Amino acid sequence: MRWMIALVAGLWWLSACAIPETVVLTPTANRNQPRSLYLATEQYAVPRYYDQTRTRCFYTQALLTDRFDFGVDFVGFDQPQARQTLLNARLVLTPESERTPGVALGVMNISDQTRPTYYVVSTRTTSFGRFHVGGYTAEGRTGWSGAYQFSLAGFDGAVEYFRLPSGDAYTSFGVGRALNQSVYLYTYYSRHDKTRDADLFGVYIAFTPFRLF
Repeated sequence: MRWMIALVAGLWWLSACAIPETVVLTPTANRNQPRSLYLATEQYAVPRYYDQTRTRCFYTQALLTDRFDFGVDFVGFDQPQARQTLLNARLVLTPESERTPGVALGVMNISDQTRPTYYVVSTRTTSFGRFHVGGYTAEGRTGWSGAYQFSLAGFDGAVEYFRLPSGDAYTSFGVGRALNQSVYLYTYYSRHDKTRDADLFGVYIAFTPFRLF
C-alpha cells in the first residue's frame, strides 16, 4: 500500500516538472532559452521508507523557441513496477511584461497509461520574488496551484501548494543552487495533506542547455 501511494502521488507530482531550470515544481509561464535542450536526473521517495519506495527519473526538455517547449520524462526507468514514459508540451501564450503577467497553456502526463492533464498558468515578477498560479483539468476534474519563488544569499527557494485533479494536495518547500556554470542542484520536501505515507523527498540535478541548432 505504501508503495502504491508513493508511486501514484509521485507520478502526478513529478510529471509536472516541465522545465528543470527553476526551483518551482509546477508549470510556470517563464520564457525559455531558445534552440536548446535541458537534461535532468532525479530520485524521489517517501522519506521514512526511502529505501523501499525510491524512484529514479530522467527528464529531457527541448526548448525550440523562447515560448514553446516539449519534453519526454522517463519515470522509474530502473524499476519495472514504476516505469513510465510521459510527454509534455507548453506554449507561453502571452509573455510577461512590465504591466501584465505572463500566461502559458500546456499539457502533461501524456502516455498510453494515463489521461493527459491540461493546464493554464500565470507568472508575475515583483521586486521581492516571483509568483505563479495555475489551474488544471484531467478526466473532468480540476485542480490548482500557487507558488512563490525567490533568491537569497546565492540560493533559490520556492514554497508552493498544488491540489491535483485527483484530489491529492501537496505543500512543497525547495531550495536550489548552481554548483557551477553547467550544473544545478535542487532538493525539495512535499507534504501530503492527508497521510505521511505519501510525503515525498526528492533531489535532482539539472544540466544547462545544450544548443540544438
